[in-house]
Amino acid sequence: MIKKIFATFLFLTFSFFLNPGSFADSIPVENVFVDIDTDYKYYKELQTLYDKGMIFPDSEWKFAPYDLLNRDQFVGIASEVSCKKCIQPNTDIEFLSKYTLEPFFDIPDSNKYFYCISDAKENSFVNGYDANFTCDDGTFQAWEKPFCANNTIILEEALAVILRMSWILSNQEADAIRQDIADGNITADLADDVSPKNLDGSVYSFYPDFMKALEYELIEYDIDGNQIVYHLIEKVDNKLRPKKSVTKEEFLRIAYVALKANSCIERQDNNLALKMNILDRVCTSGEENCDLSNLKDPNNIYDLAPEVWGVCDQGIRNPDGYIWRFYNLDSGIEIKKYWEFIDNHEFLSDGKRKVFLRVIDNCGNTSEVHNTIIIWGSNLKVSLRADPITGNGPLNVDFTWVASFGTTPYNYNWFFGDTKKWFGRIISNIYADPWFYEALLSVKDSDDNTWDATAIIQVLENQCDQDSDSDGWNDCVDLCPVIEGVAENSGCPILEVKCENNDECREGYSCEKESLWVWVCLPIALDTSCLYDGGSVLFGNAIINSCPSNIFLDFKSSLRKCDKVFPAIVSPDSSSIYSKGNLFEIK
Repeated sequence: MIKKIFATFLFLTFSFFLNPGSFADSIPVENVFVDIDTDYKYYKELQTLYDKGMIFPDSEWKFAPYDLLNRDQFVGIASEVSCKKCIQPNTDIEFLSKYTLEPFFDIPDSNKYFYCISDAKENSFVNGYDANFTCDDGTFQAWEKPFCANNTIILEEALAVILRMSWILSNQEADAIRQDIADGNITADLADDVSPKNLDGSVYSFYPDFMKALEYELIEYDIDGNQIVYHLIEKVDNKLRPKKSVTKEEFLRIAYVALKANSCIERQDNNLALKMNILDRVCTSGEENCDLSNLKDPNNIYDLAPEVWGVCDQGIRNPDGYIWRFYNLDSGIEIKKYWEFIDNHEFLSDGKRKVFLRVIDNCGNTSEVHNTIIIWGSNLKVSLRADPITGNGPLNVDFTWVASFGTTPYNYNWFFGDTKKWFGRIISNIYADPWFYEALLSVKDSDDNTWDATAIIQVLENQCDQDSDSDGWNDCVDLCPVIEGVAENSGCPILEVKCENNDECREGYSCEKESLWVWVCLPIALDTSCLYDGGSVLFGNAIINSCPSNIFLDFKSSLRKCDKVFPAIVSPDSSSIYSKGNLFEIK
């Protein structure tokens, strides 16, 4: 874990120096939403939820903060707060294969929240309206229960769902509060319009939600070190207005607090590096130089083969260690094939297909990837390429794709599996920490045909014969593998040692005056003109996002102009960053 944290901080510090206050994997929201600028009061909250893939611009590229929140948007955001990747296109494979039928007649799979609503319905977080109900926009179908995606959501409903899905308030806790109300142990009004009981004497079922929402606090710090306290809701004129329809801005704040409370840890279910190769049908099984197809076969016949790394010594049993599923997303019909190499597979009819490949070795290790192929006459077909799919960290992986018959221009969305994402045709990503990462590419052409594909990237531990920082300690025993250090400190740099004379300093160091009253042991080779003179002040917010972890750290630190920053060592009050070691110079 120590290695992971140091590697991540190294990357983050470099990001600060290149572009303070931003990261390479984050597009500033003022460049996405035409009605948002850097002065927007919930700028940070919007940036966080946009980076998570939870909030999108509307058709006019607006956030429209004062517009009312629609039901489908609400369910999608609330579901992601519960650590479920269900918003298309960054949807977990388990949802893609599990939910194929419309949860309600008015929620087609083209709705980006299709899988969120399907899962929320199955888990009884949301329900449709009664049969024969007419939605606000006029949607109606005889004898059917609609979901009414464009209807609005009221505050008491929004709180009840998101508090449960973020685990801030469990059903058991809420039931206990209701029982206390019924027993007469709770009698206080929370606001002029929120009381423990209704006018008829029955328990107000949403009272626990408002009580928890008012009590719960999230504490953060701005770049000046000032404390910010968030509550899920706030009273206005001593009213909470539980029946009020929620705006996008109001729910933005609620979702931000709930997301931070939950601290989602990325789920990792893969144990093998894996990608699917779509080859021209003239390829022969066993050949090493089969060409990846340009996807222009007029008969829609292709060969398919896996590329697998990390298999145990017992190997993979052929054929049943390779499970291919050819799923027709239009009819729901699935064909399975078992073999390492699929020769001359023909897609017989038009439609949208999702091809899954699951590989299982003889030790039980497994991974699954998928490709989407759209076969409508000469429409979009795409193939993903990732190279390499395994290697020692930090591992640079180049991603490219091949497309045919789509209508240009294309839109690309890359989700690398390490919380970073990007947009573009040819992309590379550096994976810092040992792990299995599931990379997802989603492509849309100008006719709104969409395609997605995944690859599993395996990042290995540095080998014991590798010394990344050239300090004489190999990476297996070096507690600071990317920071030059000394043997006395397990390969980490030694922080400043106060002294009175040279005899108190170790070899290679001399006792030098660092400031007006402080003498410390400094390397003899150090340029002594670099003395502390008040220095510059570095503001920032460090995020550990690939350990896996979800730690945020605000800091405000005075630094000497020639300091080398060692960002993993921060004072408990975040007021100072201690630095020594060969990193990036602050100028």
